Amino acid sequence: QGVEVQTDYVPLLNSLAMYGWQLTCVLPTPIVKTNREGNLSTKQIVFLQRPSLPQKAKKKESKVNSL
Repeated sequence: QGVEVQTDYVPLLNSLAMYGWQLTCVLPTPIVKTNREGNLSTKQIVFLQRPSLPQKAKKKESKVNSL
């Protein structure tokens, strides 16, 4: 009661999106800290993923290495 949750992943997600990363899951942890003003903060684990390289690029790379 009377608790307001504030999270702002937008700057993080925007900076990583330009490299193809996408947010898949946010996992809360039991770690809770209190600052001087009495505000609570928690740690969260953020999972990101991006698509793998196309198979064609991998095949070309292996041919170059075998020459």
